[in-house]
Amino acid sequence: MRIPVDEAAARVREALAHGIGFERTVMFHDLDRMRARLDELRGAFPADALHAVAIKANPLLEVLRAVVDAGFGLEAASFEEVALAQAAGCPPDRLVYDSPAKTDAELSAALGQGMWVNVDSEAELDRVAALGGTASGRVGLRVNPGVGAGTIAATSTVQRGGRFGVPLEHAAAALARHPWVGGLHVHTGSQGVGLALIEAAVAATAREARDLGLAWVDVGGGIPVRYTARDPEPPGYPEWGATLAPHCTGLRILTEAGRSVQAGCGFTVTRVEAVKTVQGRPMLVVHAGADLFLRWVYASQSWDHEVVLLDAQGREKPGGDGPADVVGPLCFAGDVLARSRALPPAEPGDLLLVRDTGAYTLSMWSRHCSRGLPAVWGVDRGALRPLHAGERPADVVAFWSLR
Repeated sequence: MRIPVDEAAARVREALAHGIGFERTVMFHDLDRMRARLDELRGAFPADALHAVAIKANPLLEVLRAVVDAGFGLEAASFEEVALAQAAGCPPDRLVYDSPAKTDAELSAALGQGMWVNVDSEAELDRVAALGGTASGRVGLRVNPGVGAGTIAATSTVQRGGRFGVPLEHAAAALARHPWVGGLHVHTGSQGVGLALIEAAVAATAREARDLGLAWVDVGGGIPVRYTARDPEPPGYPEWGATLAPHCTGLRILTEAGRSVQAGCGFTVTRVEAVKTVQGRPMLVVHAGADLFLRWVYASQSWDHEVVLLDAQGREKPGGDGPADVVGPLCFAGDVLARSRALPPAEPGDLLLVRDTGAYTLSMWSRHCSRGLPAVWGVDRGALRPLHAGERPADVVAFWSLR
């Protein structure tokens, strides 16, 4: 599903031919590829499944509109994301609201509008009951089956003692007090979580849902993607669906895929502003760092991206495999993207292409040093069109101003 390097470079050259400048950083998101991913997802599960794509993976409104227009739902992890879903035209019966910290006003609005609402605790079930939200059948309880963790602790959510949901063994007692609950929700995690762990979590949860006479199970999202050759080959949607669906017989399935839909649909191009020599090794100073690549910089042992050096005309630079460091624009010593990376000789004005940036990059934007969001261009029906204009200095001033 990844955008090949030659295809990405061709898009850069197309953008240059259309007068799109690369003074700092420009992002691209291939909506055509995203639609193909969604079609594959739809075909992997029973026809009545509801696929709610996670907004937190990529909250760009134009991207969300394309998801909704393709007949899919959206999953919101905050009430601000609910507002994004509504702005994208997502109807309430395709909107899943999952925040672990909902106010009474937010809960009341979600319940009153008929959204799917996954609650995080027995106390929250009591609040839903007090708010009168017991009739829709779209309220679910998030559970933790305690089947273990993946290889990245921060993105694993079904180990014992995890922070989300209630232990699966407590679900029966909770629903004895609240028999109006319609389903159970389990989310195994994200990157670093394998299919065997996902299957174990969903199998246990679906079995409990059937035993309790419930109507649906939300299996979450979280199948990993392959960012580099070092990453294991991830399961595809057909394998994911074929593995989970038999465990969910008699239950309607909800999914919340995010990273696996969006990551490989995007790439980022950032300008090489300077090339220095530090301790005998080239250092490329680029315009995207920990502002855009928060996890890559702060947790590089778990997160990485492949990079390719292009010249100023968008052509892949040949030759050279000398080690070079790549550092970002932020004013702290830790803003380092890569060390000792094999790259051709670089010069100011070259373009560094970063692969697989369609998820959990722009949505995790850091305001440190107050740099503005980059512009984002989409590939839509084969043509380039703007998805976000980016921010000018005046926009950043407005962000930090009293309104």
